[in-house]
Order: sequence, then C-alpha cells, then structure tokens
Amino acid sequence: MLACPKCRGARRWWVRLAAVLLASPYTAGAVDLLDAYRQALENDATFLAAKANAAAASEAVPQARAGLLPNLSFNASRSTNNTDITQTNAFLGGKVTSNFDYMAEGQNLTLRQPLYRRANMAQYRQAEAQVAVAERTLEFERQNLALRVAAAYFNVLAAQDHLRFAAEQKKAYYEQWQRASAMLEKGAGTRTDRDEAKARYDGVLSQEIDAANAVDLAERTLASITGQPAPASALASLDAGRLLLQPPKPALFDKWVSLGVASNPELASLRYGIEAYVQEVDKQRSGHLPTLDLIAQRSYTSSESVSTIGSAYNTRMIGLQLAIPLFSGGAVMSAERQAQAGLERSRQQYEAGKRQMTLNLRREYNNVLLGISKVRALEEALKSARLALASTEMGVKAGTRNTLDVLNARQQIYATQRDLGKARYDYVVGGLRLQAVAGTMSEEVIETVNQWLSVGGTERANIIIPAVRKLSTDGGRKQGSAPAAAARVAAALGAAKALDANEPEPQKRDSVER
Repeated sequence: MLACPKCRGARRWWVRLAAVLLASPYTAGAVDLLDAYRQALENDATFLAAKANAAAASEAVPQARAGLLPNLSFNASRSTNNTDITQTNAFLGGKVTSNFDYMAEGQNLTLRQPLYRRANMAQYRQAEAQVAVAERTLEFERQNLALRVAAAYFNVLAAQDHLRFAAEQKKAYYEQWQRASAMLEKGAGTRTDRDEAKARYDGVLSQEIDAANAVDLAERTLASITGQPAPASALASLDAGRLLLQPPKPALFDKWVSLGVASNPELASLRYGIEAYVQEVDKQRSGHLPTLDLIAQRSYTSSESVSTIGSAYNTRMIGLQLAIPLFSGGAVMSAERQAQAGLERSRQQYEAGKRQMTLNLRREYNNVLLGISKVRALEEALKSARLALASTEMGVKAGTRNTLDVLNARQQIYATQRDLGKARYDYVVGGLRLQAVAGTMSEEVIETVNQWLSVGGTERANIIIPAVRKLSTDGGRKQGSAPAAAARVAAALGAAKALDANEPEPQKRDSVER
C-alpha cells in the first residue's frame, strides 16, 4: 500500500529531489520558443548553408558589372636576339654570312571601355535577378527554420505530456489495484476486480516506456536544429489559460491568397527566376549584334638590328573598335532557342508554385478553423469524462458499477487529456504553418506564440520526467518492486500538484525564478 513506511520514505526522497531540480539551471534558465529559434539561427546547418549560398550568389553582381566597366591591361617584354644574315657578294662572287646580337624590349598599356555590348548588360541584369533568387531562397529557409523549430519544440511538449499522462495513469491503476486487493482480503471484493486492475497497471508500463523513448527522440530532434541540448524539463510549456483560440486574420481566404502571392518567398524566388531567364534570352539573342569598344593604347618599343640600330618607338593610339558577327555555324540561334525553352519552363514552374501555394493556404486555413473547434470539443469532452468518472465511482459504492467501469472511465479521461494537448499543439503549429505559407512568418509571430508559454510546466516536468524515466530502467516492471515504483511516481505527481496549488502570482514569479 502507498501508506507503508517504505513508500513514505520514497515520497520524502522524491520531494527532496524535486527541490533540488527546481533550483537547477533548467528551471532558472528555461528555454522558450523564441530562445530555441534564435539558437537555431546560429546553429542550424540547413539555414547556414542557405546563408552561405546567398553570400556566394551575391558576388555575381560585381562580376557581371565588371563587363560594363573599363579594362586596363599592361604588357611588357624583353628579349635577346641572335640573327644570321646570309647575302650574295656581287664582287667576290659567293655568299657572305653576318651575325648580329641585339636586345629588344617593349611595353604596352591598353585601356578598353565597352560602349555597346548588349550581352554584357543582359548578363548584369541576369546577375541581379539571380541574387534576388538567392535572397528569397534564404528568406524561405529562415521562415521554414522557424516552422521546423516550432514543430520540434511542440513535439517535445506533446511527448512530455504523454509521458506525464502515462505516469498519472500508472499511479491511478496502482491505487485501484491496491484498493481491490484490500477489499478482496476483507471479503468485500472479487478476484476479478483485483486482476483487472493489475492487468491495467501492467499494460500501462509498456506505454510508459514508449513515451519515455518518444521524449528522448523529440529532444534529440530539437537539439539537431538548435545545436544545443533541449531536455523537455528545460522547455517552457504551453499555458492553456494564455492560449488564444481565434480564427485567422484576415478572415477572408482570398486575402490570404493575395498575401501569399505578394509575400511568399518561394513564389518570389520563382518570379525572379523568370526574370533571370528573360535576361538569358536577351543575352543569347545579342550574339547576332555588333559590339563597339573605345580603345586607348600607349606602347614603347626598343629594338636594334641591322636596319634599326639604336631605334626606339613611342606610340599613342585612341580609337573605336567595331566587331560584327556574321556567321557562327548556327550556335547563336540554338542557344537562343534553348534559353526560350528555359524561360517557358520557369513560367510554368511559377504557375505550378502559385497553385500549390493556394492549395497549401487552403489546407492550413481550414486546419486552423478546425483546430479551434477540435480544442473546444475536447475541452467539453474532458469535462464530461470527469463527470462520468465521478458518477461511476458513486455507482461502485452503490453496487451498480464495478472496478472495470472505473478503469474504463479513467482511461477515457487520460485519452481525452492526451488528445486535447495534441489538439492545442496542432492548433498553434497550424497557425504558424499558415503564416509560413503566406510568407509572413517573422520573429514577431514567434514572440506572439511565446507569450502563450509558461515556465510552470517546466518545473513540473523537472519533477515528473526523472521519476518516470527511472521507472523505465529499474525493476519497476517487476511485481515485487511495484509498490516502490508507484510510490516514486506518486511522490513526483504530488509534488507537481503542489506547484499548481502554490504557484506565485505573475508579478512575483520573476523574483522567485531569479
């Protein structure tokens, strides 16, 4: 029984442990959703890769601009020359060979300024569009990161709730088992009641192990995004009293579509992709056009030879250079057709993206509305389940109900609590998904959701989760150690409920936490 001295000792030990845990850094420095998001901005590999890609893409503009700016080059040469000259001597009759060694050097400074190069201008505009694509892709990854953090964060809270409900369920089944055993010993109960309670108690142990594993996996998933340890006991929990159940704003779905077309970064990336291909077509088409450059040149040449002994030349030149392509074997026309096909592809991709965005908006918009209805329905269902349990317990006393009815009523309560918690998390994440699809997911949106969180749940988790995890690794699954195991969970749950009863006022909470 829970009243045994050994169980009371276990309870006192867990209450002392709870006091230590409440003073731990996890409680004092509870991590909320905004903290997790900011950690992810610094550590998430996917986002950092997108950030590096945007930085690399931004260099395309100065590289393309260089094709429109002056180009200055300098060349210099110096050489030693050896020349043999063979001549026919008209007087002597025969050939005479002469050998000359001389130095030659030269310097050449050339300035070229493009005046008309249609391809270079198109390349510059294309680079601007490509940079815009990379920037919108980075913004998409940032908003997607916020959504991934939120989903992982609330998955941890949901797994934590499931583990807590399993602990509460185990405690209730254990107490029911002990009462049925005591009544059987007094001759007022039945073996069937005792065995049914024991079977429920044994059955919930496996659920508890699965729940503990789910918490561990959810914590690791969040940590892989934030780059920081993310124990459930360190996360601020969702406060049902602060949660605002309200329909999407704006209320009209068509306005959400307009907002998405204007703001969705993925759609904007596709839009700039069209512009990049428009410039690609122009660039390839300009292969038919002439080019015109301004050229200024200064050169110095010094060369000694038989005919130029001691000669040096200084030359200055300025002029225009016109180049007219006549025929390139059909390469220019082929490249233009290829660019036209790419342009058509980008336009169709944009249209497909727009339709998919509208579909996603409709799904998330409906999910938010349905989520509100589901939360409210489950809140009423929980009230009804609690009333049903009270009526069933009264029926047991009156002899019209049995232990199995009580166990079923309790199980219904826990199932409804679990579903209600999940529905609340789904509502919050669904609202964030709607913002992300519309392209309006910002840190301000995260801050709004952050106001719905409370550190009270963190303190309760610091007590309950260690106790329940202990149960999944010790001998609590064995019948002989079941009383001690249940005592530990009961003590943890009791300490957690004491927090609910003695929770300080909001204005005093800061001083307590500090």
